[in-house]
Amino acid sequence: MADRAMLAAGSFFAAATTFTTAVALRQPLLPDEPFGIRFPGRVPVHLALGLGSGVAAPWPMPVIALIAAARSGTGDRWPARTCAVLGAVVLVGTIAEPASWGLRPRSPAARATVALNLLSGAALFLAGTRGDAGAAVR
Repeated sequence: MADRAMLAAGSFFAAATTFTTAVALRQPLLPDEPFGIRFPGRVPVHLALGLGSGVAAPWPMPVIALIAAARSGTGDRWPARTCAVLGAVVLVGTIAEPASWGLRPRSPAARATVALNLLSGAALFLAGTRGDAGAAVR
């Protein structure tokens, strides 16, 4: 049976990413610029390619999180570790974006994405670290 906390965190992350992707599509002036590195092209193209944007995580991340959460509870450690790593990447990625710090013009919805990304990343990280500790005991 899958770990409920990891399933909840993975589902929350997927829902948050769906919302932030919708916001990103309406805010095409918020490209992905982690640590000042900007990829050429437009935000909708970046989202389709799985690169994310200044306010949205790449779509493969919640897919991987949901797969890992569904496989949790089997005694394997990889699902918990995967969720913990994805959560940490979301947290670092959110902090590294200029849009998170208000260095780019943004709407109230785009401001809300920062909190959602931080909350969903923290939930995924905590569920993964808790799940990894439980898997180590088994």
